[in-house]
Amino acid sequence: MVSGTQKIDFKKLIGYLLKRLWIIVICAGIGFTVMYCRTKYYTRDTYTAYATMYVLNGNPNLVNYQYTNANDLNSAVQLLDTYMVVVRSNKVMDVVAERLSQDYPGIYADYISSTLSMGSVADTGVLQINCCTPNAKLSTDICNAVVDVAPAEIIRVVNAGSIEVIDYAEVPAFPDPRSPMKQGVTGALAGAVIAGAILMLLFLMNHKVTDMDSITDNYTPPLLAGIPLQKKAPSASALLLNNHSPMELIESYAKLRMNLLYTLVGRDNKIVVVTSAVSGEGKSTIAANLAISCAMSGKKVLLIDADMRRACQSEHFEYGTEVPGLSEALVGSINWWDAVMSTERENLHILPAGHIPPNPAELLSLKNTETLFEQLQQDFDIVLMDMPPINIVADPLAVSPHVAGSIMIARQGYSDHRAIRKALISSEMTGMNVLGFVYNGKDTHQDSYYNRKYYKKKYYYKNPA
Repeated sequence: MVSGTQKIDFKKLIGYLLKRLWIIVICAGIGFTVMYCRTKYYTRDTYTAYATMYVLNGNPNLVNYQYTNANDLNSAVQLLDTYMVVVRSNKVMDVVAERLSQDYPGIYADYISSTLSMGSVADTGVLQINCCTPNAKLSTDICNAVVDVAPAEIIRVVNAGSIEVIDYAEVPAFPDPRSPMKQGVTGALAGAVIAGAILMLLFLMNHKVTDMDSITDNYTPPLLAGIPLQKKAPSASALLLNNHSPMELIESYAKLRMNLLYTLVGRDNKIVVVTSAVSGEGKSTIAANLAISCAMSGKKVLLIDADMRRACQSEHFEYGTEVPGLSEALVGSINWWDAVMSTERENLHILPAGHIPPNPAELLSLKNTETLFEQLQQDFDIVLMDMPPINIVADPLAVSPHVAGSIMIARQGYSDHRAIRKALISSEMTGMNVLGFVYNGKDTHQDSYYNRKYYKKKYYYKNPA
């Protein structure tokens, strides 16, 4: 019954992100503000000093290492990478730290190394050493100490060529330029990316039923109809179909009725269980309105309140909760026809749940159940049973051998795909035929023309004369 594991629908993902684009924009704005203000008002000024040295290769022994002669510029450029490693070596940094320790107590080699950057100037043999610190004089002193100490160590280690200082560092007169706008843009991009990533994660972790496609794409049983989710009403009876109900609601139940009756064509059994995976998905209201819709079509309908633990139909049809019903009929204390109640709606009858028995599932498994159901089908065109959720109690599964099948209610933003799969597996194991799904949600029309234009016109059912 489960057609496969859920796949990532990139079209839905894009739609999900577009609907929440305002969140991404807000996060981008926060990121921009934070980085802009941090750079402009809270970041300390830094000063960069630089010195330059020229690399000479005067050792003829390097010919075997692809260096040509003492004046070959290419060989000097190739030596630069080696020289830069030597400049950053612990020995050079320790000597520089020791030289600066008198003027800057506590300075250490690792800090000096972290302030340095170096590289060739325009792919030439000129090595430029930069030092960036919050102190202009410190940057200059570090730079000059490095160019004083490094050449001797480089020649000792590499044993090739020599280095001449071109320019010593001078104390920078102005701090390094800051770019709050550039940092702000970086912050905005980071905020947008983080927000987008979190939203994508929430989308992928969402196991709720989001629309009708999420049912048809994941499960084998067909979608019988989409029922508009009704707003809360002052009483349960106000949720029932009547002549003043919205046209869209009436037609949705008419579609459900016709599709259900079509699935029953050719079947001798006309008993249908209305259930769901968990509670709160609207099954009792849908069962009551489906019974009303079937009765409006001229069918003789019996609605059984088979949720003997938590009967709800008494609230919809406003009858007493202490009246005898299904539980008494199953144990044989009364005849079922004595418990059936007529309603003010033509062709619609109700069999109440009766008093709460200690073991409803076992009661429904008695031999009397099969006999009762056979008799009910002789008197009614269709029998609808409002039963508890499959994942909570075993009552719906207990009647599997005696019914045509069940319809499963799934509520938008509430029903969980994991719970639905569990319910379908339980149904399959007990032989319960799932006739189809009913989607209970806001977006019940996939056709924009049907949704936006057709129902703009007002249609009314008139009371029959």
